[in-house]
Amino acid sequence: MVNAVTRLMPRIPPIPPLAALRAFEAVARLGSFARAAEELHVTTSAVSHQVTGLERILGTILIDRGGAGGRMIPTRTGKDLLAAVEGALGELGRVCEEIRRHSRQSRQVTVSASMPIAALWLAPRVANFSALHPGTEIAVVTTDEIPNLARAGIDVAILRIRLDEAALGDQELFPETVFPVCSPALLASEPALTDPGGLKRVRLLQEQHQRSPEMDWHTWFALLGLGPVPTGNIVRFSSYAPTIGAAAAGTGVALGRSPLIDFDLQSGRLVRLFPEVERPGSWRFVMRLRPGLAKDRTVQALTAFLREQATQGLRGASRPHPSSLPNKRS
Repeated sequence: MVNAVTRLMPRIPPIPPLAALRAFEAVARLGSFARAAEELHVTTSAVSHQVTGLERILGTILIDRGGAGGRMIPTRTGKDLLAAVEGALGELGRVCEEIRRHSRQSRQVTVSASMPIAALWLAPRVANFSALHPGTEIAVVTTDEIPNLARAGIDVAILRIRLDEAALGDQELFPETVFPVCSPALLASEPALTDPGGLKRVRLLQEQHQRSPEMDWHTWFALLGLGPVPTGNIVRFSSYAPTIGAAAAGTGVALGRSPLIDFDLQSGRLVRLFPEVERPGSWRFVMRLRPGLAKDRTVQALTAFLREQATQGLRGASRPHPSSLPNKRS
């Protein structure tokens, strides 16, 4: 009986080694033996031998070694094989990930975010979610890029995007609001900071920004009627976390981005200056799900929790709309 069933099963044609197919796919995608070797954590020679061996097995050239600018590109036959390999590897990865998910006692959800949002907003909240859902394991990874969720194995990405950059299916968390902040110690030592004119006497801490005028001290000096920013008063940082760290250390006044600094304000690590003055941010935060996870119960629970946390932050923040600016004294 077993032999009869075996004879009835369709015969799978011989398939080249998986390692050779992976090496070919990486070279065709990246255009270089060296870059493919780096991604696969093997030597360049090993990748070259794998691709050459695959060409020998199939009896045809798959990679044109003399592409423009030295880039290696797939031949016409190579393009056909590349499409098949990409589809097969993608499906294998999806099925293997599903098997891993079902085989684990705990369910892992991977969340990505940039370093500022991960450190200042996300970290305490996913820890609270984990405490409420002990059967769920949360992994947080940081990246400054918009990741390929399927390829990177990321379930939920928290992205800072401009107001017109949302994709279909994105779930909004919150906008940003910007206002000056400093440490309580600096405010105590510089009582002039109760008035905007006091900004001329202190060090101004600024995050390097792109297309974000609300993060520029020149914008704020114009808004507050203070004239030009004093020469040499600005210290610039390449990212947001050290900017806020310097402000909390009492070295100067920074432009705080709420809700990222809400914990710092609530704990008293930072204080807000001129509460009646603020600027809307040019960016907002959204959650983007990996395709196919919209109905995943664990992902649904996490995203619902984060949306609620964002809503509570907006309700709890003291953000009065300015009715008038403070007195402008120099």
